[in-house]
Amino acid sequence: MLRPYLHFLWVLLCVAGALAATAPRALSQPLVYYASAEARFDVGRYGGIYGAVSPGKTGLDVAEGDALEALRQDALARRELRFGLPSFLVQYIPAAERGHVLVRGVAPTAAEAQSLANAGAVELARQVRAAGGREILRNMLGWELWLSLDQREAAPGPFDLLLREIIRAQAFPMSRELEPFSTPREVSTLPLEERLDLARALESRYDLWRFAINTRNATLDALCTSASLPAREAALATCAKAIPQAAVELDVRDREIARLRAIDAALQYMLSTQGARFDVDAPGAAQRIPAALPTAPEPRRIPELIGLAVLFGLAFGIVGVAVDRSAHLMAKAEEIWRYRELIRNLVLRDLRARYKGSALGYLWTQLAPLGMMLVYVVVFSTLMPSGIAQFPVFIIVGLMPWNYAAESVMIGTRSVIDSAALIKKVYFPREVLPLVSVLSSLTNFALSLPMMFAVIILVQLTTMGRLNLAWSFAYLPVLIIIQTAMLAGVAMLLGAVAVFFRDVVHLMGIVVNIWFFLTPVIYPLSNFGDGLMVRLIRWLNPMASLIEFYRESLYGSAVAIGQIPTPGVPALSSLLRVSVMALVILVAGYWAFERTSGRFGEEI
Repeated sequence: MLRPYLHFLWVLLCVAGALAATAPRALSQPLVYYASAEARFDVGRYGGIYGAVSPGKTGLDVAEGDALEALRQDALARRELRFGLPSFLVQYIPAAERGHVLVRGVAPTAAEAQSLANAGAVELARQVRAAGGREILRNMLGWELWLSLDQREAAPGPFDLLLREIIRAQAFPMSRELEPFSTPREVSTLPLEERLDLARALESRYDLWRFAINTRNATLDALCTSASLPAREAALATCAKAIPQAAVELDVRDREIARLRAIDAALQYMLSTQGARFDVDAPGAAQRIPAALPTAPEPRRIPELIGLAVLFGLAFGIVGVAVDRSAHLMAKAEEIWRYRELIRNLVLRDLRARYKGSALGYLWTQLAPLGMMLVYVVVFSTLMPSGIAQFPVFIIVGLMPWNYAAESVMIGTRSVIDSAALIKKVYFPREVLPLVSVLSSLTNFALSLPMMFAVIILVQLTTMGRLNLAWSFAYLPVLIIIQTAMLAGVAMLLGAVAVFFRDVVHLMGIVVNIWFFLTPVIYPLSNFGDGLMVRLIRWLNPMASLIEFYRESLYGSAVAIGQIPTPGVPALSSLLRVSVMALVILVAGYWAFERTSGRFGEEI
């Protein structure tokens, strides 16, 4: 008679779970305004920008990326730390007609949205001109090389000397090696549009050197703790004598400063002498169509989202009831619950056995992940610099969930085999064994969480002087539940397979190592863009998405040194996809275990 009430309780839990996952994201949606500007450019002149420069990336993609980076660096210089957040950003949307790109500004106020859209359109038009100007500059630098080989060369002009300084300092790297160019290219003979393109190319390179120098300075300040010192350069020179990495960084930074000065001298000549100032709103080969001031914010549709969550919870609960009536899952859950004391004792046994004879005991739950984090931080900060801000936090929020997964899979694969004596002597639900392996790893993971939060707090206080915690930390239990469901399914599946094929136990050591490198634990998946390979990793490897969720909730998106990562809530669509995948894995693992568990006694 209790079964209908349990079914009703299950449906209520499904609805409550759907609301718990959806309501925080829906209710916390910021009020935003959208403003749309437009960047237009002459396809006849800049049509080559639509050509591919790398697999899956065109020259226009590169120009848009450079424009966003310039906007972000400008925002940081103004101490505007919101840029890039979902409520404060610039989006580039290709129009149906070539040579037209819609630029959307998203911001909490109408004026800010308009300002962002206009700034984004200006920067994209500038980057498109810069793409055309780079080829002009290549030819001019090639002409200077040609003149240097010609012994009949006349006295060089002012701009010729500036170009030769660019060549000498290697201040303008090219995608192809610079070669002599025999056709004369004098700046005074260039049409106005070409002079404008040339100046924009110099501006773009100037910005890139400025960004690089700022990053080097942030790295040096982190190595030498020199950010607030009055005699900072003298402190850096002293630090470079004691720290080899600081000496390398300082030498590279000084060379980049020399290159920036060479570019700046040529740019100032173009602006002051050649009249190459850019009026982005004037008709020309590349221009901006300004954005109008938005009159109303975007609708947040909170009731609709909450309603969809309730419907999804109801549908999922009803499907669960239907499955239970055919597969009797509730009866199995009740049976496992009756053996909860056995589960608790087995989990405690595993934990005691793990740390038996150890002087530090359970303290290793704190020290082991901390030691691994330090290894990765040293390797990727010294031998292979990553350039990621707050790198210890970036590593540990991905490493600890991964350790939980790897440990559960490895122990779960052996869970049935290692309990052969128990299986032959006593009756109990065999599903208990893989569940115990996951629960003991979960307990180990939970015990290590205080150390993870201590690292987060310590790193934030030492790098920013304040805490940057967000309410998205509350999503941690949701992520742990999803991961635990998935790992329980994997442990049951592999535990059952290992009974019949013992080679699986040895094979899993290799598979877990490969799985580690296919999961973004020590690198951000964004390093590989958003192409087909990245989408396949997210869809075929749910741990990749889960690690990204942990990182997004506890750390934020990976940003360069000198910037501040901001935690946020994972996208609901991605969270739903991974939740459904975890449940599919759980059901598949349980089905395989249930179908084969009756033969365990014969095979072990």
